[in-house]
Amino acid sequence: MATFPRHKKAKLIRDFMIQTDTVKMFKEDENNDTVFFRSVYPMGEEKKQVVININDSVYLGLQTLLASNVPVEKNHAVLEVLNECALELPTVKYVLTKDQCVVISMFFPADENHFNPQLIMGTIVQVLKNVNEKHYAKIKAVVEN
Repeated sequence: MATFPRHKKAKLIRDFMIQTDTVKMFKEDENNDTVFFRSVYPMGEEKKQVVININDSVYLGLQTLLASNVPVEKNHAVLEVLNECALELPTVKYVLTKDQCVVISMFFPADENHFNPQLIMGTIVQVLKNVNEKHYAKIKAVVEN
């Protein structure tokens, strides 16, 4: 995919993925001013899509859909679990969306002059590991039971 000069951070993260031989794990898309790197990460027995959003802001975002079609009658219980999870991992934002999905988000400071793709990718992997080990089963149990 062509990288425009404004997408310096996307180029840096792509170069890091090439160096670490992980570039094949990601599909890259571009929409307007944002480059998306999509992959999957194992959560429990499932694989969940992970999207890294890179644009010209001073932030880089990560989002993962953990559950969809949450029954409305379970909203209170789901929100209680999400609040507990947020207290344990305060850098992760846990949300029950208006369309009844559980989404996690994380944002990193990522200005071009101090952009560190190794630190960002390492942090993303560690946070997803923590979500999987500590929270995913709790969230899934509340949604499905």
